Amino acid sequence: MADGTRLGTGSGRSSTRSSVEEQNDAPASRSGWWTLGLTSIATFMLVLDITVVNVALPAMERSLHAQLTDLEWVVDAYAVALGTLLLISGSLADRLGRKKVFLSGMVVFTLSSAWASQATSPSILIVARTAQGVGAAGLFATALALIGFEYRGAERARALGVWGASIGAGLAVGPLVGGLLTDSFGWPSIFMVNVPLGVAVVIAAAARMPESSSPQRKRLDWPGFVVLGLAMFGGVFGLVEGDRLGWSSVPVLAGLIGSVLLGAAFVRIERRPDPMFDLSLLQNRVFLIATLAVAGQGVVIGSSLLYLLRDIQDVGGASPLLAGLEVLPMTVASFVAALLAGRMKPAWRYSSRLAVSLALMTVGSVAMLLYTPTGSWWWLLPGLILTGAGWGATNPLAAEAAIVTAGAHSTGMASGVNNTSRQVGIAAGVGGLGAVFQVRTASATAARLTQVPPARRSRLASSVARSGLHGTVADLPRRLSGMVRMAASHGMTAGLHAVELAAGTAALFTVVVLLLVGRGERTVPEPPTDGGVASGT
Repeated sequence: MADGTRLGTGSGRSSTRSSVEEQNDAPASRSGWWTLGLTSIATFMLVLDITVVNVALPAMERSLHAQLTDLEWVVDAYAVALGTLLLISGSLADRLGRKKVFLSGMVVFTLSSAWASQATSPSILIVARTAQGVGAAGLFATALALIGFEYRGAERARALGVWGASIGAGLAVGPLVGGLLTDSFGWPSIFMVNVPLGVAVVIAAAARMPESSSPQRKRLDWPGFVVLGLAMFGGVFGLVEGDRLGWSSVPVLAGLIGSVLLGAAFVRIERRPDPMFDLSLLQNRVFLIATLAVAGQGVVIGSSLLYLLRDIQDVGGASPLLAGLEVLPMTVASFVAALLAGRMKPAWRYSSRLAVSLALMTVGSVAMLLYTPTGSWWWLLPGLILTGAGWGATNPLAAEAAIVTAGAHSTGMASGVNNTSRQVGIAAGVGGLGAVFQVRTASATAARLTQVPPARRSRLASSVARSGLHGTVADLPRRLSGMVRMAASHGMTAGLHAVELAAGTAALFTVVVLLLVGRGERTVPEPPTDGGVASGT
């Protein structure tokens, strides 16, 4: 039985793969190379958009008069929209056609990028970033499914290595491109650069990418989609707004408690027939390991880049371009590690390989405690390389583990779950560790303002935590501004160190969980050709 329906380009006739073709390692067809190339370019664009935004956030903060919570929402609005829509997009892709959903996602992503470039306030930018996340969901949800449809065996492992390398490439050039564009043309240019590339991908995909879909027509799980979206939004709202509104305030408590209750409701909903997320996949140890690994990865990277780049620019005084150059070793290491991980022989279990990747991120996060904005950049280098290497290696390994355990009719779902887990991790990392940053920054800043009356000291320390150094001292008298500048520099660096320590702890916790869950893991066979789920433990 075929693993899906493939609509041939040109003749318009449908064709199928035989079971023999499914399991061999023959070189990819021309359509396979087009699919791999276009999905890799699309993924590169999405990752590039994340890294260039992180570099440009301080410039946005000054231009749009934004506060830290606004910047966190610029990052999290994208992550929440992407994470919420990934699973329903995967279901739509399996049902309506993966190429159709891929093209729709690219169109939305391109148009919303143009909209974001015209934003004149934090609110407009946040809405545009939400729209970008909607488009990105269609692209991310179909990437692994499209690749998994075209490749098998060792060829698939190599293809996933190329796809993982596209993530690493976006990371590698993102800070540099973001810094160069922001310095030369202003922050709106980081979004406009997506427009011509997006148009080119749409034209090429429409002409060259083959269509595929699931042979099983499932209902669309709209209740699960709505409940998951509300659960994610409530949790992120509580974490991001907790420090500003107060952790005991009604909106924050409602968001956090509601997120937990809605999460439990989502699990109950997904136990019904034809779910958006087949919970039985989590009974497979390998799939569960992949899901946990990318969630832990997202927590570390989502927070590390945001607060590190902000500290380098706001406290260290670096330009966006120089900041991009300073974190370049992290992104280059990620690119190289993704390529190498895709070529690794499966001598180790997935749990062991992914545990090593997260362990590198653990050590890298702790090594970043050596960094101070006024110290030598060389103290930052070990942390950048180790964190980047762990980040890059996790992507292809987790992607392979996710789709190798899912049958052909579930590749869209597997892809959606894999990427949703990463976005949940990013959103939780930015929101949760953002609260850690604000609390630690405010307390460390206040401790250095002993000559300022207590009431004003508290207001200044809170302003530093929310608006940064330059946003706080801009309107202060000269005598006071110098004192606050020194206190704020110390406080923001202390906040960054608290974030890195918390991120390292989260990564270490993930390592332990992966090793515990992976005990007894066996080699996972290729998915059966009837579209069932592999029976690995």
